[in-house]
Amino acid sequence: MKKLLIFTYILLCLSAPVSAYNQNDINTLLSSKSCPNGNLTGAQLENANLTGANLSGANLSFANLEGAVLENANLSGAYLVKANLKTAYLASADLDGADLSYANFYNAYLSKASLVGAKAFRTNFSHALLTFANFYVADMQEANFDYINGSLANFVATNLAQSWLYNANLRTANLTDSNLYNAKLQNANLTAANMTNANLTNAVLREANLSLADLTNANLDQADLLDANMQGTKFTANELKTSRT
Repeated sequence: MKKLLIFTYILLCLSAPVSAYNQNDINTLLSSKSCPNGNLTGAQLENANLTGANLSGANLSFANLEGAVLENANLSGAYLVKANLKTAYLASADLDGADLSYANFYNAYLSKASLVGAKAFRTNFSHALLTFANFYVADMQEANFDYINGSLANFVATNLAQSWLYNANLRTANLTDSNLYNAKLQNANLTAANMTNANLTNAVLREANLSLADLTNANLDQADLLDANMQGTKFTANELKTSRT
């Protein structure tokens, strides 16, 4: 029994945040909107106005930023693991190289935000506005993009393996060289999207709209294209022979 209690205590310690936020860092952020590399772990910043704030390299893991305004904020290299950014306003925010794993961006506004090289493992972006956002070379495996508006977004060389994009609006998005292995794109709008060289192995594209999309040299091995709209879709020879229709 004693060993069980000790083991349980160790597990709780490992699952909890490493350290609490530094109140001085919170005060500095709210007064000056500048706290680069600050310790804001678990900070309660719900609905905070952080427009243009400098939070580069800051630790915001487990922080509550629901409804916060982070327009033009610098969050490059920030640590946002398991942070709550539900309905947050991040227009034109810089999230390059940030770790967003397990974070919640449900219904967040990320239009024109930059997430170049960001890590977003199992991150929730469902219902978010991602128009013109830049996800170049980002690692977003198993992320949730259901019902997003990602029209004109840049997903070039983005790793979206096993991600969820059900009913996602990716009209005219750039998915060149992206990895969509086993991605769920059922009912997605990919009208005029550029998917040149994309890896769509085992991808589910049932009832997806691929009209006018460019799938030149895309890998469609075992892809499910049942009832997909492929009017005017550009393919190279033999691509559809290996897909499941």
